[in-house]
Amino acid sequence: MAKITLLDFAPADRDRLAAEKYDVELKSTGWTSGREEPLVLPGSSEVIFYQVENGAAAAEADFHAGTNEALAGRVREGVRVICFVGGGNLARLTNIVGPVEGLQVQAARAEAVVFNPRALFHAPFERYKPYIARTFRLLAETFGDGVWEKETAADGRYEFLAKTGDGAPVAMIVRRGKGYLMFLPSFGPKNVEIAAYLLKDRLPLAAEVPAEAGTDWLAGEDYVFPELRALVTRREEEKKRFAEILADYDRQIKEMKSGGQEDFLRLLDGEGEALKKAVVAAFRYLGWGRVVDVDMYWKNTIRDKEEDVWIIEPAEAAVEAGLRKGDLILVLVRGGRNWAADDECALLQKFKGRRMQEFDNTRMKAVLVGNYYSEADPKSRPSPFSAAQVEEAQKDGNGLLTSYELFRAIKAEKENRVTKDALREQIRLKTGLVAFDI
Repeated sequence: MAKITLLDFAPADRDRLAAEKYDVELKSTGWTSGREEPLVLPGSSEVIFYQVENGAAAAEADFHAGTNEALAGRVREGVRVICFVGGGNLARLTNIVGPVEGLQVQAARAEAVVFNPRALFHAPFERYKPYIARTFRLLAETFGDGVWEKETAADGRYEFLAKTGDGAPVAMIVRRGKGYLMFLPSFGPKNVEIAAYLLKDRLPLAAEVPAEAGTDWLAGEDYVFPELRALVTRREEEKKRFAEILADYDRQIKEMKSGGQEDFLRLLDGEGEALKKAVVAAFRYLGWGRVVDVDMYWKNTIRDKEEDVWIIEPAEAAVEAGLRKGDLILVLVRGGRNWAADDECALLQKFKGRRMQEFDNTRMKAVLVGNYYSEADPKSRPSPFSAAQVEEAQKDGNGLLTSYELFRAIKAEKENRVTKDALREQIRLKTGLVAFDI
C-alpha cells in the first residue's frame, strides 16, 4: 500500500513522485470526480496531500461527511495532512480533515502574502511565491507584525506560516497529537513541486516507533514472595543510608549543569529559539562583548527580523553606532533533520546586502550557524553543506559553520587547547566552510 496519498491531484503528479521512488497512490473526492461514493484513504498512508480546487462537480455537494472521523485518529497517531487551498467551500476541507476552530475560506490577494521568516518551510515558499495561484484568509482575525501564532481552546496553538499584508493567516499548522494539519495557498501546477520538496527535506516518513510496554511492575513489592521480603527491606535501608550522599552528588551535578553545560548541549540537539539562544550564549562565552539578539532589539519595531544575531565590534560602541560604523558579523541560525538547503545559504548574501544598504556600512560578514542532521550523533554527521554552497560563501566572503563545530571549539577552550582570542580571530577571517584549528 502507498505511504503517500495524493488527493485530487492529476495522474501526472503521481507519476512525478513515483519517478523519485516514493510509494504513492492517487485518490479523488466526489467534488473532483462528480461521483458520490465512499472515499477510502489507504490505511498505510503517512502523508496525505490534498489539493482543494473548484472542481467540475457541484461545489455545494456534501460529499464524504464522515471521512474526517476516521482520519482524526490517524492524525493523532502521526499522519500529516497538507492541504493546498485553492478554492471550494469550507466543507471541502472540514469533511476531510475535521472541524478546526475559527477556520474559514475567504479569498485574499495572492501578491500581498508575507511568509514567516522563522518558519521551517520559509525557503521553498519564498522561492515559489511568484507561482501562488490563489490564497484564502483562513481565520477572520488579523495579527500584527511579528505575531506568528495563536492559542485556541479547542486546537491548542496555531503556527502561522504566511499572512496577508494586513495580518490575516493564509497558511498555518494545526498540531494534533503526533501528527498535524497544514493549510497552504495553492501554487497551481507547482503544488506537486512543493510536495516533493517537503517530502525530500522536511517530512520524514518514518513515524516514531512507540516504546514497548515495560514489565518493571513485576519487580514491585506486591509480587515479592515472603522469603524475599527481608532482602527487599535491607535494600531499602541501604538506600536510606546513602540518601544524604546521593543528594550531595545531585546538588553538585545541578550546579555544574547550570554553569553552562546544558545550554551548550542545545548546540547539538536544539532547533528554533532554543538553538538561537545557545548560539548567542556561545558567542558571548567566546568573549565578544556586543552580541545582539535581533528579535529582542527590534521587538518594539514593526519590521521583518531577518538575520538572528549581530556581533558588533568594538563592543564599547552603542548598538546604533556599531551598526553604522563598526565591524559587523550577521549570524543566521538554522537547523533541521537533513542537509542545508540552497535557499538557506543564499540568505547570507541577501541579508548582508540589505543591511549594508540600510546601515550604509560595508564592513560586514555573514555567517550561517546550522544544526543540521540534528537527530544523529554529531560525530557521525556528514557535512550539511555542498561544495557549491561552500564555494559561493567563499566568493561572497561569508562563512558556513556547524553548531557542532562551535561546540567543539568551546570544549577545546575549556580544555585549554585553544584561546578565546584565537577562536574569535578564526571566525572573523575564515570564509566558506569554517573549521577551527584546535
